[in-house]
Amino acid sequence: MPVRLPPPAASATWSQVLALRLARQHLAERAAPDQLVALVGAMVGLHGQVMSAAELQAAARIDGLRPDDFRDALADRRSLVKAWSLRGTLHVLTPEDLAEFVVAAATRERWHEEPWLRSVEMDREQVERLIRTVGDTLTDRPMTRAELADAVAQRMADPTLATRLRTGWGTFLGAPAQRGELIFGPNRGRNVTFVHPSAWLGRPIALAERPDAGRPIDALASLIARYLRSFPGSSRDMIGRWWGAARAGLISEALERLPTDTVEVQVDGVRTRVRSEDLEDLRASTPFRGLRLLPGFDPFTNELPRRVDSILPTAHHDDVYRTAGWVTPLVLV
Repeated sequence: MPVRLPPPAASATWSQVLALRLARQHLAERAAPDQLVALVGAMVGLHGQVMSAAELQAAARIDGLRPDDFRDALADRRSLVKAWSLRGTLHVLTPEDLAEFVVAAATRERWHEEPWLRSVEMDREQVERLIRTVGDTLTDRPMTRAELADAVAQRMADPTLATRLRTGWGTFLGAPAQRGELIFGPNRGRNVTFVHPSAWLGRPIALAERPDAGRPIDALASLIARYLRSFPGSSRDMIGRWWGAARAGLISEALERLPTDTVEVQVDGVRTRVRSEDLEDLRASTPFRGLRLLPGFDPFTNELPRRVDSILPTAHHDDVYRTAGWVTPLVLV
């Protein structure tokens, strides 16, 4: 017999949910320039596949943000980092979120899966050796991709590996990144560089350096709890899409271990999660009136429920969520 779920604690409309999200994400009322790092933390990262889009995501939420503010935080103050993280894609994160992500990422290590190993023509032992070698090679002195590829290939005594590491973007380097052994350093001209996170930030980040880091599922639960503050009214499937979960039941397990109380709220027939402390704010939220320009890959757009006519007419879905993961810039009315 099907399991009968208890009724949701409350109900709401998508208009109320999105109004609260706009407020929480500083799209209704913009933040001050000195709030850049706090904003990135509150959003649990900004999408960084295209760095100009990440800068615009911040600029859409911060009044008076200068182009150099974003780059200074990454290169000089080191108060932000760029790394392969959520869903295996590039994000700009706070160092604190990077440290927590590295622990939580153990819940979704794709390189343990046979299809992935076959696609890169490696076995688990070779991948683990690659991860260790990248970590042993990088320091706080930035290395270009070519320099890193040559050094790793030499250490592993595999000349063919240098060519493979120069291609595939995050195919090979995503694994050491998720273990906390690699982040992006400052660009050298038109070339990206990489550094070791622990050396760059002056604190232990790599999983191998943190034997007492805690359970991955608890770290994931902590990230989800913070995600729900800026993205209230998220269903289990929405949270899974944000995290990039592949294992059935992973998000359900994490939701049972949240460090904050949540309630189920039915939003136009969809069961979603809201932090208990946010329920009154959700009930009181009223639709935002105005226009906002959202850049490509904006988190507000990326985390919307899919194919809901009251939010975005289904006929236009594929104009916004396009092939190869591209998320279109929007005029939000």
